[in-house]
Amino acid sequence: MNCVTGDRAIFKDGSYMIGASRQADFQLSSPHCPQVLCKVTKTGQAVDFQFSGAVKIDGAESTHFRSMPGDEHTVAGYGQLLAFKHGTDASQWLAQGQENTWHVYNSEQHDWNGPFGPEFLRSWLAQFSANARKQLLLVPTGLEQMGFYVHDAMDILKIPPPSTLPAHKAAWFERYSGAEEAPPPAQQMQSSQRASAEPEMKVAEVNSEYGEFTCPICWFKFDRGDAMNIAVHNSLRGDPLLGEEAMQRFNATRFNDRGQALDAMGLATSEQACPHCRRKLPPGFLDQPHHIFSIVGAPSSGKSYYLSVLIKVLQNSLFQNFGITFRDSDPSANVILTQMKTQLFSASTPQEAFLAKTDLEGALYETLPRQGRKVRLPKPFIFKLSNPATPENSFSMVFYDNAGEHFEPTRNSADSPGAQHIAVASGIFFLFDPLHNSEFRAMMKGVTDPQIKNHRIDQQDVILAETEVRIKSLLGMDSRQRVATPLAVMVGKYDTWAPLLGKQPLLPAVEDGRISQENIQKNSERIRTFMVRVCPSIVANAEAISSNVCYFAVSPLGCSPVEFLDHEGTTRIGPDPKQLNPKHVEGPTLWVLTQTTPEMIPSTPVH
Repeated sequence: MNCVTGDRAIFKDGSYMIGASRQADFQLSSPHCPQVLCKVTKTGQAVDFQFSGAVKIDGAESTHFRSMPGDEHTVAGYGQLLAFKHGTDASQWLAQGQENTWHVYNSEQHDWNGPFGPEFLRSWLAQFSANARKQLLLVPTGLEQMGFYVHDAMDILKIPPPSTLPAHKAAWFERYSGAEEAPPPAQQMQSSQRASAEPEMKVAEVNSEYGEFTCPICWFKFDRGDAMNIAVHNSLRGDPLLGEEAMQRFNATRFNDRGQALDAMGLATSEQACPHCRRKLPPGFLDQPHHIFSIVGAPSSGKSYYLSVLIKVLQNSLFQNFGITFRDSDPSANVILTQMKTQLFSASTPQEAFLAKTDLEGALYETLPRQGRKVRLPKPFIFKLSNPATPENSFSMVFYDNAGEHFEPTRNSADSPGAQHIAVASGIFFLFDPLHNSEFRAMMKGVTDPQIKNHRIDQQDVILAETEVRIKSLLGMDSRQRVATPLAVMVGKYDTWAPLLGKQPLLPAVEDGRISQENIQKNSERIRTFMVRVCPSIVANAEAISSNVCYFAVSPLGCSPVEFLDHEGTTRIGPDPKQLNPKHVEGPTLWVLTQTTPEMIPSTPVH
């Protein structure tokens, strides 16, 4: 095969000539190619190749080689790149036509990239330094064992010299220079230059601690120019980190007239992926800020119910009170949460409204690469907030429905990092279940809620203490320091313990189309005083985490659940959909929004 043109031929018996001569059996065209470059003869099963001068044969200089059945060989010299495959299936070899795409094998990382067309191969290789190129082997399509060293093929394939600026960033910079959207600051581009790096598409190549964006899946940071694109052409299936079925991730160096990235086969792609975990990013992720809202709580504390109800309530409350639209950023990715919300509010019986406990290995998690290993990470649920009057203030909110076990002390390891989003969150919500607490239960005389019967070991203060340790460890903070992240302590199931707080109702969080900071603070002081008397360890641990703590009483269901038998005859506890009446559910989120995005949410200050 002529690896430059893709021309292929078959030699079976007798003698055979390769060269620039018109009488050559396999004709080559190059001003550097001799009339007779190589004479081929067959003796038994062996095939001998004699060249007219020294060439690089399988990377080593020589003038001849012998091939046996099953062998593959490559030859570079005289302006030619030739590949030879000694096999029996001639039809398969010829069926590839003039296919001259390439794969690239990294001998240090032991992985494959490609297939790349010649043009894309040249631009893709431009990102590597001279040292990094020494680890690469260029393998033409059709071969499996042998290839070319980059330095042997560099002049023939017109591969550009090594550059200190990665090709995809150079292309990205060129794409945006002079456009309305500016590239990253110069210092960010300079910090991303890697003179002796491994391939830019390697996870380790992108600094995970600094960057304009935080991945909502793995929570590592990256700059705009580091975001990867996802190939479209079906032949580009098989990503080295995600597996054979995943479409390849790549750093774009070519774009069409619309500014869309082109994959190796020239198809336009609009989907992008995180350079660390390679999971697809939500549509429009790079267009606006994102705020992660972390909901923390013990197992079976009601986080799934709370999140399902919160999404429903926020959609109504934000639009009715402030004219803010709250909608799915990625409906396909949010489908599980949407189903939970629909199941809860569209049910007619407790059996239909029942939400199963979040499982550590369930559908709310996915396996992705992170820091060199495959781990289970919670799927993000992302929603856009926008106001037609101030579209420049639009942003997105990211939620997770973690299993409660992920917040327990034994779960925070490199193999189980599913709750590490708390360290990069814009707001933390701790859901305290009073019915798990013995002091609360002792005060609830006459309460008939069936959850009273199911006593669990109360580790909620331990979970808060573990939250503090994780945040400070991940952020490299002194144990005596506190974060400024807003922390909302939500005392759940308010409908069951409201009488303990007194006859005076809680003040509304929203008055006259504005969030009343004064009402929120008065409610918070009242609840905090009560919690200091009943569960002082919760208050102490919360205020050791953050310097900005506020206390809320919430009731996602607004009523006590009921017991029922599932289809297997097991006794379950679930909400009666006919009695659903959520109370104060949105208050904590509205307060956190006033702390993180005051320009979006109108509020009245504390007098």
